[in-house]
Amino acid sequence: MLQDQPLTDVERAVLLQKHLCGPQAGLVVSGVRGLELLRLPVGGTEPWVHGVLSRGRQPRKQVAPRSAADGLVAAQQRVELLWTDHRVQSQQEGIRIAKSHGLPDLEGPWGSRIAHPLESLARLALILPPWRITACLDALLSTRFCVLGTSQPLTFSRGHLEECLQSLPPHARGVIRLHRAWRDARSPCWSPAETLARLVIDRHGLPEPALNHAVDVAGRTFILDLAWPGARVALEYNGAVHAQEIGQYRDEMYRLSLLRDAGWDVTVLTWDDLRNPARRETWLARLRRTLG
Repeated sequence: MLQDQPLTDVERAVLLQKHLCGPQAGLVVSGVRGLELLRLPVGGTEPWVHGVLSRGRQPRKQVAPRSAADGLVAAQQRVELLWTDHRVQSQQEGIRIAKSHGLPDLEGPWGSRIAHPLESLARLALILPPWRITACLDALLSTRFCVLGTSQPLTFSRGHLEECLQSLPPHARGVIRLHRAWRDARSPCWSPAETLARLVIDRHGLPEPALNHAVDVAGRTFILDLAWPGARVALEYNGAVHAQEIGQYRDEMYRLSLLRDAGWDVTVLTWDDLRNPARRETWLARLRRTLG
């Protein structure tokens, strides 16, 4: 690769996959880089999330938050590869190579191969926040992927993912955590904030909402992030783009007015409404009243 700029983490991972120990080494890109190539919402979390989502759950032995955060930072800084045919080793710094569990790999950019996302998630599950694992699974169930540099779209059905889950080593700690997160996975869900809001609602004993529910109002079809159609109640999550794009903000206000005129009780949430305890309790109490 000839370019003036330094290699990105993804470019370095792909080059190592293709050329480390020769092109026939049977290596695939895994870890954080492999999941980023599918644009899955891999990331950390804020300290408050664990306390809120642990509500009403039996305590389990967890990795210490600081240790998990440090482990995730380390994983974001290294290249992780899996060997599929012949054992491969490397003494290069910043590279980890392990044996694949044999799930089908995927086409990646520039002729590379990517590990199946469930295999990468299982290997990262001990350092990823549990809700982030669920958010990645939600995205896998809900998204039509097109990996950077490829032309073949990818979809992952629930049946395919369940079959792959059953193929992973059942007693591996990361696989056990992946199975727990799978029980919370839903579709269609198109953002990690929607996943987090849904999990907060569940942990507070409220009915499960329909996700991205279509509503016809005034000759137009609107999609509601989380909805209880029978009660005509909905929650909408607004991220930073709604505050930064004036045109989108105006469209959103008009859309909300049409929905409310049609009898829908719509509450708009931002990140602070999830994070701040007083604000969180305000919209949860409102949901309890309206859902009766």
